[in-house]
Amino acid sequence: MNSLKGLGICAFLAAFTFGLTRVPNAEQVFLAVGLVIITTCMFTFAASVRRSRRDRRLAGATGRRRA
Repeated sequence: MNSLKGLGICAFLAAFTFGLTRVPNAEQVFLAVGLVIITTCMFTFAASVRRSRRDRRLAGATGRRRA
């Protein structure tokens, strides 16, 4: 059992919070961070769909995928 499991994220959040107190335009920081997160999620999703389609094509699967 790792007792320091969540320490990294806690340290990151503390550093981020401290940094926001030093930034005069916190709204712009939130906007930039939000845009980076959204863009990363979109590219990751697109890559996942492409990989899934490629894997199914190589495996010779036919028809629609069922949930």
